[in-house]
Amino acid sequence: MSLEDEVLSILSEYVEHVEKAVEKLTPRMFDTGFLVKEFGEPVYRYSPESFTEGLAKPFWELFRRGGKRWRPALTVIVYEALGGGDPGIYILAAVPEIIHNATLIVDDVEDGSLMRRGEPCIHRIYGIDIAINAGNAYYYIPAYLAAKKLPKNMATLFLEKYVETMTRLSLGQTMDIVWHRGLVTDITEEHYLQMAAFKTGALSRFAVELAAIYAGRGDLLEELGRFGEAVGTAFQIQDDYLNIFGDEARYGKEIGGDITEGKYTLMTVYALTHLSSEKAKRLRQILHSHTSDKQELKEAINLIRESGADKYAREVMRRSVHMAWSRVEPLLADTPAKTKLKKLATFLVERTL
Repeated sequence: MSLEDEVLSILSEYVEHVEKAVEKLTPRMFDTGFLVKEFGEPVYRYSPESFTEGLAKPFWELFRRGGKRWRPALTVIVYEALGGGDPGIYILAAVPEIIHNATLIVDDVEDGSLMRRGEPCIHRIYGIDIAINAGNAYYYIPAYLAAKKLPKNMATLFLEKYVETMTRLSLGQTMDIVWHRGLVTDITEEHYLQMAAFKTGALSRFAVELAAIYAGRGDLLEELGRFGEAVGTAFQIQDDYLNIFGDEARYGKEIGGDITEGKYTLMTVYALTHLSSEKAKRLRQILHSHTSDKQELKEAINLIRESGADKYAREVMRRSVHMAWSRVEPLLADTPAKTKLKKLATFLVERTL
């Protein structure tokens, strides 16, 4: 069995429990009973149908399409590796996954994307207004509901890390948007890695921090959090790699979409500094033109490959995860969960989907 098949099998062990937890925090259909229980008696009158149409339907339309669900699995596996066994962990594990899907809804609007997970983006089905509002709502709802289920001291730390995470997400998205709009063009590798650590690393860091919080291991919060951040950052680099060099049928998004959006990735930054001045100028022209022309996209991809950026990106990913694992490996007892964790981390930088 390949590593990819093995890890997908591991992830499948958690999917059913995760989806049940997600449904507790964001029902497929709102009713008055749920609203009163979770948000209190209305001053006047709730409209459950409005929340079903404007929140539940767009969210579940995206969520039903799948996704790897590796973030909630990461939470549970780290929790198990710390000796935890309380199924209540699944409620916490669901929080970053719901927020992640919410960010996809909003990101697709901001990026003008057409496809997500092989189907039209949510804003193309429900409209931009509903998409943005639903995405924003699910930044808050899962954290609010999950915090109410925790002991006070645990809830305080949970909410502190939640606010920290959402702030980092916004900082990362700010960098990404400003760059692909061409408002700032002097982008270095360090700038890119910081953006990725904020934009993608923040949620995986949060996912791991939740495991430490629920396991009562606040002493490991920082070290484990750094591991989660490194895994998420490497995942983003691999996502950028697949956007250029992946198989569209497996990847689920249009190949070259990041080039059309003018996004600065580790590979484009590397290529711009390692190509000849003439070729770097041409690549920059294509990025700033936001073209969807197949020939120009192919030209940009060939320039990136010519620079060696594809190989360099894979080296950075592997080195980052290896270093992060070497720091947390001694902190965890030798258990099946620890073995799963190492395989999951490796898969996230070697995946093809």
